[in-house]
Amino acid sequence: MSTMNPMERYPSTRSLTRPPSTPSTALAEEPTGKGAKGRECSIHEALAAVIFMGQLFSLMPITGYGPASDPRTVTIRYRSVRFVYGMVTLFLMLSLVVMLCAYTVDQTSFGVQQASSLVYYVIIVFFMVELMLLARNWSHIMGRWYVDELPFRSEPYQPPAGRLPFHRKVHLIAFGVMFFAFLEDTLNFLSAYRLNELHIRYCPHRSGFWKNFFHREHPYVLRIIPYHAVLGWTIELTMRIAKFTWHYVDVFIICLSLGLQRRFVQFNERLERLDGQPQSQSVWRGLRLDFVRLSELVAFVDERFSKLILFSCANDMFFITVQLFNSFDLKPTTVTTVYFWYSLGFLICRCFLMLFVVSSVSRASERPLETLRRFPSSNWNLDLRRLCDAVATSENALSGKRFFFVRRPLILAMAGTIITYELVLLDQVKKIPDTTKDCTF
Repeated sequence: MSTMNPMERYPSTRSLTRPPSTPSTALAEEPTGKGAKGRECSIHEALAAVIFMGQLFSLMPITGYGPASDPRTVTIRYRSVRFVYGMVTLFLMLSLVVMLCAYTVDQTSFGVQQASSLVYYVIIVFFMVELMLLARNWSHIMGRWYVDELPFRSEPYQPPAGRLPFHRKVHLIAFGVMFFAFLEDTLNFLSAYRLNELHIRYCPHRSGFWKNFFHREHPYVLRIIPYHAVLGWTIELTMRIAKFTWHYVDVFIICLSLGLQRRFVQFNERLERLDGQPQSQSVWRGLRLDFVRLSELVAFVDERFSKLILFSCANDMFFITVQLFNSFDLKPTTVTTVYFWYSLGFLICRCFLMLFVVSSVSRASERPLETLRRFPSSNWNLDLRRLCDAVATSENALSGKRFFFVRRPLILAMAGTIITYELVLLDQVKKIPDTTKDCTF
């Protein structure tokens, strides 16, 4: 990935909007932190707590990050505790993938459950590796983003009226989703615990409760490595990190999209404050260059994160369909039933929340055209016409490697696909046998 100076990428835009300066000059003059009076919070500052939350679970092992830090100083240190923690977790996940593959090959049948387990482990490893690669280039990504959003953090732009401060909105959504994810993981553990109790009741083994628990949850590990309490709890801890990663990627994409959507909302609100009144050519020229700056930022972000969006959408859709397939089976315990339906509902809500927020970038970028069309024709000039052309022709939407663009119609299309799939299943699904009373081991 290129490490070119963010301001050198578009020299013409820089020279037209303010006197020539390097990013170091621009950043040195810019107050940082949420305490900078009259300033809108930057995406770099708003993501500080979200990045720290990911680091608690071995993700994004970057150092030098903080709410008031310079985005240029953020780096990845290969001898740091964060990096070692991330690599150990990645190694454990790769080991589990290999053991699961070997175990699956020896099985007499291959069905939905085996396929979903393999996909789950592989997608977790992919997310970990992708976030590691993003961490390597994080200073370049945030440096470019920081410079491009700088004009929107002070006059004449203002924070969107009647809305939460940007960092609070990001934190509320991110930590809110992760709270429900933690609740889902807790129900998952309680369900497995109750199923293990039920299994021991029907199949009294001489092995202890936790060995039986671990055998039911991870038989592919015991096939290769003898059981030990340290092994059991290490694998369980790794599973908690994996489940966190599974949820975290959607949250991460949501937070990035909020940053882009916020700037387009500010741009449109500044247009609305003009109230259709005549403006000088310099005002329209500055507005046009600001919109071009935002469009280039969307393209830059899409280039870096479109792969993550593609696999996140594919992951969510795959597991929604798998859970719908499993919804026809009766659950052995009440806790398992509660966990299953909560998990399915949360997965659908998380997926559509992610799609809704990402699609809001495209929606917010279209709003200025509606505002500009309300200006009387007597006030039009060449720069205003160029601004309208720029808004009308720009493709400001995040994508999944440009296989699809995330806009509002995509949400309806995915919902229709899920409903169609559910209707097809009604006559085709076969009951999966209950293994709770399976005493063959």
